[in-house]
Amino acid sequence: MNKSLTKPLIRPLGGRWARVCLTALLTTVVTVGAQAQAAGENGTQTQTSGQGGAQTQAMTQACAAGENGTQTQAMTQAQACAAGRGGAQDLTAGGEIVLTPPRDLNSELRHRTWSVYTQGGLSWATGVWYRNLDAKRSYRQSAAAGGGVDFTIRPWVRVGAEYIWSRYRREQRLSALDTKAMPVKAYGNYMMNLHNAKLGVGLNLMEIWPERRAQWLNIWAGTGAGYTFGRGNEYGIHFSNTLTQGGKTTPLTGGASISNDDAITITGNVRTTNRHERFNAFYIPASLHVEADLCRSLTVGLKGEMDWLLNRGDIAPKGYAFALVTLRYNLVPSRARVQRAYYEGEISALGGRLDALRLEADRSRARADEAEEALRLAETQNADLQGLLSDCEECRARAEAEAVASAAPASHFVQFDHNSTHVGGAEAERLRAFARSVRGERLALVAEASTPGGEDYNVRLSERRLRRVVEILVGEGLSAGDLRPATAIGARNGKPSAEGRRVTITVVKE
Repeated sequence: MNKSLTKPLIRPLGGRWARVCLTALLTTVVTVGAQAQAAGENGTQTQTSGQGGAQTQAMTQACAAGENGTQTQAMTQAQACAAGRGGAQDLTAGGEIVLTPPRDLNSELRHRTWSVYTQGGLSWATGVWYRNLDAKRSYRQSAAAGGGVDFTIRPWVRVGAEYIWSRYRREQRLSALDTKAMPVKAYGNYMMNLHNAKLGVGLNLMEIWPERRAQWLNIWAGTGAGYTFGRGNEYGIHFSNTLTQGGKTTPLTGGASISNDDAITITGNVRTTNRHERFNAFYIPASLHVEADLCRSLTVGLKGEMDWLLNRGDIAPKGYAFALVTLRYNLVPSRARVQRAYYEGEISALGGRLDALRLEADRSRARADEAEEALRLAETQNADLQGLLSDCEECRARAEAEAVASAAPASHFVQFDHNSTHVGGAEAERLRAFARSVRGERLALVAEASTPGGEDYNVRLSERRLRRVVEILVGEGLSAGDLRPATAIGARNGKPSAEGRRVTITVVKE
């Protein structure tokens, strides 16, 4: 046997020669991969002696490149289908469509919407010149009724027009009569019918808390400008007595004198009067309106309003007060209609996505067939590289051992963003490189969180960060039993800045 044939191709004299061997091997693999990828795009398989293992890598890259185009096309079709649906849509970072069902929120129900309402209740007039005298209790307040229309611009503001009919009455029932002058008033009844028209604006006080959950309850404070038309009459009963003596007729008052020498004639009469009155005046309203939604279309409410009259004149009162119950109809689509439009759009989007997935599946099967053929060729060619890999194995092992001995760090920390447990990008690569360098060592881990936030929340946040780091370390081949002690301390060290948002890893020397 020729012993020279069993010697390694490169003598393991040191780490420098090992690095040279590995560099040459990697250069060969990359070159073969580029050639195999070019051959796959042209539909031609090119065989190269000693390059079989690299062709598998090239086929994997070619398949990934083909999938990107298919996924893009599928996502575009799904987005186009979802664009015509009734509900809202969001796109995740992965390009998937998330459909949001319609909800009974003020942002949907009270955004550029119309509503009509009717109202009824009681009214009071203040500062009426005609006083009650021994009047019935029903003459202190009166009925009121009306309605209006509103346009809600935003959930917190609306404008509208309103009409209210009401009246006020006064009664004078005189039990003691003043007979010093004629005619004598015995009864009086005063009534005015009011027609109030106004233009108003309302502000939703509940929108001060935008994150509130009970959006079925709203409190509106309103004002504006109005004009009132008052039309009514005063009804009265009067009587008068006259005394005729000596051919002269005079009123028979309490102080009249009667002569016994003349013929005396006493005459009594009763008359009624109905005097009409009217006034017009501007007024300033102020109202508070509490409303609750029964459903999307119907809203009930309780309303209190005070109106102050301007340019009153002689007979107009100072103001009106109202206590009303309201019933509002909101001109919005019904829940069934909105849900139907939403689900029709969702079904359409899912149908488009299904068609795209079927097309993607067909293309994936074709690529799988091509990859299987390429794999068979790669397995044949890979056997040629095994001899070269076995010759370099000893050199590589020694080089790795020397690199670990010379470059293994004593400690490492993983930095996190504020309120985050994600390890990505350059930070993840640093952690994986560290894990490879300390493979076989025992590690101690301490997870922290910065001081902002509650104590319990910071502890939970540091626990999640610790679990994420452990997952990456185990994924790189480290044993879970070597990752101890592993402690999550939250913000116990009192670090308010980025220095407190990390997991510190320390190599434990036995």
